[in-house]
Amino acid sequence: MGGKDARSVQANRITVARALGLALALTQLFDIVIHAAADQLEPLRVAANLVVLLWLGALAAGKFKAQAWPLALGALGVYLVLNLVFLMREGLTNPAQGDAVRVMLLLLVATTAALAAALAALLHGGRRP
Repeated sequence: MGGKDARSVQANRITVARALGLALALTQLFDIVIHAAADQLEPLRVAANLVVLLWLGALAAGKFKAQAWPLALGALGVYLVLNLVFLMREGLTNPAQGDAVRVMLLLLVATTAALAAALAALLHGGRRP
């Protein structure tokens, strides 16, 4: 691959990484805002959102470049564990909503996990851990 092609590929990777990061940050902010608006802020869930936002902030600041892959896996792991602990404590249904299944939680966690995994894979660049 020529130098120009390599630069183009790198530029595309950066653009995709920024788009994934933005989508991920907006998902976390949306999660916090909808719970605040419904007066249902849950500390474990907000902590999970903040873990992802702090990870994205560290990436945007160019911190921890050499540890980008383990940091990505760690942030996603902590996010998932905090949400799992929340579900174990509070249940899969929400009494404040007539014991309805927490569909929004499941959608937001799945969206976050997918976006974070895609960003982590892009940062890793297909290299072996």
